[in-house]
Amino acid sequence: MKRTILILLFLLLSISVAQVKWYNGNLNGIQELSISINLDGLTDELWQKKILNFIELSFLQTKINVDQDIPIPRLVVDIYAIDSRPDETSSYMINYAIYDYGISESEYIRSLEDTVIARKLRTYKIYEREMLGQSTSENIRLDIEKAIMVQTSLFIDQWFRDNPFSQF
Repeated sequence: MKRTILILLFLLLSISVAQVKWYNGNLNGIQELSISINLDGLTDELWQKKILNFIELSFLQTKINVDQDIPIPRLVVDIYAIDSRPDETSSYMINYAIYDYGISESEYIRSLEDTVIARKLRTYKIYEREMLGQSTSENIRLDIEKAIMVQTSLFIDQWFRDNPFSQF
């Protein structure tokens, strides 16, 4: 009986500890970024500009500056859509990711030991959220816009968690 309780307690504790988001703290210090929007399945320059403007306006409420001239950090919004006109159901996937430069832990430790500046910077994904959805062919653009609003709101919320002093 004690063994069963101990095993259940261990499993409960390990599950609760394992629920930490991998990107917590990764947005600390991000003050400006560039934005790239990739559409696959729906090609409309005006609609793409509308999405970009919405994200930029949302960032104006925070202290995140959008500068399209800087290469990294970059917010990449990938929108994949299957608009099936003959069928009633259309599907979409939105990938909302931030890329930044970084070095591996082993390179960092080696640079500290040798007092050599690390030169092997790589591009790393520091934040990512995906959303899958289904809609009708008539409402797919509206539903994707709503999903982008949700993703942008979740990103800003995480940014404020990682940069708590930026709220004031």
